[in-house]
Amino acid sequence: MPEELVKMQQNASPPGRTGAGDITERELSRERYTLTSTPTMRVQPAHPKKQLYSVPVNKFTARTHAPSSNLERIKSCLEEYRSRGPLQPTRVTHKAASMEDLTPTKRVLKGRKDGALSAVRSPGLHSAAEQRAAERVGRFMLLAAWRRRRRDLHCLRTTLELQVSSSERLRVQVWALKSLLDADNSKVRLAMKELDRLKQLLKDKEKEKAVLEKEKRALEGDVCAAEDRASEMSIGWRNCRNELDAVKASASALERALSLQRAAAADLLAQRDAAQHRVSEMEAELSRRQSLLSSAEAEVSKLRREAEDKQKALDWTTRRLKMEHE
Repeated sequence: MPEELVKMQQNASPPGRTGAGDITERELSRERYTLTSTPTMRVQPAHPKKQLYSVPVNKFTARTHAPSSNLERIKSCLEEYRSRGPLQPTRVTHKAASMEDLTPTKRVLKGRKDGALSAVRSPGLHSAAEQRAAERVGRFMLLAAWRRRRRDLHCLRTTLELQVSSSERLRVQVWALKSLLDADNSKVRLAMKELDRLKQLLKDKEKEKAVLEKEKRALEGDVCAAEDRASEMSIGWRNCRNELDAVKASASALERALSLQRAAAADLLAQRDAAQHRVSEMEAELSRRQSLLSSAEAEVSKLRREAEDKQKALDWTTRRLKMEHE
């Protein structure tokens, strides 16, 4: 796995930055594995101009040689070069071994503005031995530069081959990702349609909910009215029950009074029968007494006539006596 590999140092730079050294087998295998393996997550692709120099190398793997007799001479040249202070770099006319040599720095830009560039010159040669030593140093440096350039070219060729293969693989990945993107887009469109349908369904449900809420409020009003009517009916029922109890009590009282009245009516009937019997007896007695009265009236009328006759006779006698007395 890429996580199990040895992490690369941050100061490790590709040949485009260092311009020296060689790549080790371990780093080459790690880069080949990194290029051939598909990343588990999507990463930002590098710039095409930077992909050519994305192979890391170690600048401390250059071959070392034993110190020669001209080492002191080279050190003295370097000390003299260092004693002159910071120098403005000259324009490189040949092809550079790295992109770092061609990258202008602030010091180079400042020197270009000033227009005064200093050149490093070696002190003059005083003997043939020094001339030979300088020639040997020059050949050695040229050979070392040529070897370094050859190794760099080999590394760049290998890197280019790996980049070509990785570009082909990335093209296939891009095609696969595009197909996946199209599939995801179709799924997204279907999901959007489904979302629109669900939104419309939600709107319909909200409308139905509003209608049901209205019906609920209306039913709640009906329920409240029914409860009011039920409470009124319960109150009326309680009142009717109380009235019924009162009527039952009055009916029982009336039944008792009716029973008493019936008993009194029976007594009255008995008294009426007795009274009727007495009335019949009294009528018989009255008829008898009427007959007696009629006979008595006849006798009275007879006696009245007799009395009238006697009164007339008395009156005549009296007038006669008066007349006689006169």
